[in-house]
Amino acid sequence: MAVPGYLLVIGHSLDMAKMAQYSAALPPIYQKFGGFYLGIGGPGRGVELLEGAWFDHSMVLAQFAHKTDIPQFWNSPDYTQAKQLRKGGGVFNVFAMSGNEHAAPKGQPSFMVSIYRPFDEFKTNEINAKEEAKLTSRGVHFIAKAKFNETERLEGDLMDFDFRIAAFPTQAAATNYWNEPATKELREERQKVAGVNTFLVAGVPRK
Repeated sequence: MAVPGYLLVIGHSLDMAKMAQYSAALPPIYQKFGGFYLGIGGPGRGVELLEGAWFDHSMVLAQFAHKTDIPQFWNSPDYTQAKQLRKGGGVFNVFAMSGNEHAAPKGQPSFMVSIYRPFDEFKTNEINAKEEAKLTSRGVHFIAKAKFNETERLEGDLMDFDFRIAAFPTQAAATNYWNEPATKELREERQKVAGVNTFLVAGVPRK
């Protein structure tokens, strides 16, 4: 099985009219390079901040056949031209990262995106392993787990953060998991050893 690549855009929009024009131009360019949206939205429009201080950020999560396809898309004349439409319209941090053997579910999944900076890497890894075991026991998997130095930063100045993206079959499944007392305990443990922002991103329906 080929390992897919994921494009993660963390945005702060300043001019919604510019962003709407830019967004409308993107789908055929993604399609040309074999990419498609898995999840997309902004605050109150499909993106919910679960923990952390980045309360007004939008998210785009897109999948490509391979990580190496993402810079080809990003640096193409097609995208370079479309990017001009959002000039001055917002501030963005954009990363390319490799996936793994786990695919995002079809239907209308929900993606839990954690962006974190460990203060104590050993303890953070220990807590992350507990979280992964808990999710795996219910058939939920991380589609991407990347240290900062394993990503390719395409835009922005965000440094030294790591990424974990879990794919839930539905938003209800993700919300139920997040609200469980055992999950809250893990979350509180991790907040002592890492700076964390976690978002719930609504998936784009796929058959």
